[in-house]
Amino acid sequence: MDRLLRLAVSALLVIAACAGSFLLARGSRKPFSSNAPAYRTLGPAGAKVTIVEFSDFECPACRVAEPPIRALLKLYDGKVRLVFKHFPLENMHRWARGGAIAAECAGRQGKFWEFHHELYDRQEEWPSEKFEERLASYAKKVKLDEAAWQACRKDPSVGEAVSADRHDGMNAWVGSTPTFFINGKRFVGALQLSERGTPFVDKELKK
Repeated sequence: MDRLLRLAVSALLVIAACAGSFLLARGSRKPFSSNAPAYRTLGPAGAKVTIVEFSDFECPACRVAEPPIRALLKLYDGKVRLVFKHFPLENMHRWARGGAIAAECAGRQGKFWEFHHELYDRQEEWPSEKFEERLASYAKKVKLDEAAWQACRKDPSVGEAVSADRHDGMNAWVGSTPTFFINGKRFVGALQLSERGTPFVDKELKK
């Protein structure tokens, strides 16, 4: 009996130590930033509700989340602010980082959201060996200066901006995409956003 008690106490101590280490590591992380260039935001800067989205253009679940986030923005037009943050899952999605860089360069010409919509709406076609051809066609469709866009994609600072967003997501303990933070509260995936997002926004707006 004493042996079983000692084993149980030892197991509890190990669990407590692991939990303490996890919390200590988590506490050492910097708070994530909701900042992004103006071209990656929608809605008024002074909105009472801010939605920060960490997303990957090649992620099928992110594409599924597009209709509910667009519906939410339409429902609360002028009352909420959306901030898009790049979080390419490069170990899973070969073309995600390239898509993020392409969108970022479209943003520097004031066409981020147009290019963003093309990437998600046509997600079944561009993550392929025809990557360059497809992206160039989207650049043409949204009327980018293609020479400037191509030059931008080679600019190291653009890749650094994408990496900075990803690092910010790691600070926020983002483990999958899409992950949304509505006034700091985490919602993962389209289902949570659809079922819990609207009631939470309503609650925040009434404060």
